[in-house]
Amino acid sequence: MTYRMWYAQLDLIDTARRYLALLSHWKSEAPNRDRLFVTDFYFVNPSLLHLTHMTGEVRRIFNALRIPKPDETFIQHPSPPILYTKMGGIQAQALHNLIGRGLVELELVDKDQYRLSSEGDRLASDLGARLVLPGEDKILNFLVTDYVTIGRGKGGLREMTGLRRVGT
Repeated sequence: MTYRMWYAQLDLIDTARRYLALLSHWKSEAPNRDRLFVTDFYFVNPSLLHLTHMTGEVRRIFNALRIPKPDETFIQHPSPPILYTKMGGIQAQALHNLIGRGLVELELVDKDQYRLSSEGDRLASDLGARLVLPGEDKILNFLVTDYVTIGRGKGGLREMTGLRRVGT
């Protein structure tokens, strides 16, 4: 019997679950595709947030979460830009699946904004506590309430995180 390592970063179903969790908890204006992808990247790789630029207040809130630094975790990650690029196809496919199933408001998709539709809200509600895995709640709340203020404006998020993909 052979065994394979499972990586949440490269799992289509888990990525769709994370999008549902993020969008169902998003408190500010609907995120654009770039912000959703970057937020998902840090949701599944929270230790890599230590490598980003943050305002003093946001950094203080983040440090209070006591997220281990990348060198203190069991998994050794490649550089954030390489991992972000590798996740790109899975993230795009998961988002297309949510759109295709009517779980995201189509009118907003044309404006590059993503918010759950009533069907998406219903699914997130039906999943309840299964939507957010144990240990994810603190980082999820940080990302959708505090980290959303980072890098507002065109190119700002990329500058603060160092994450970019070819063609975006």
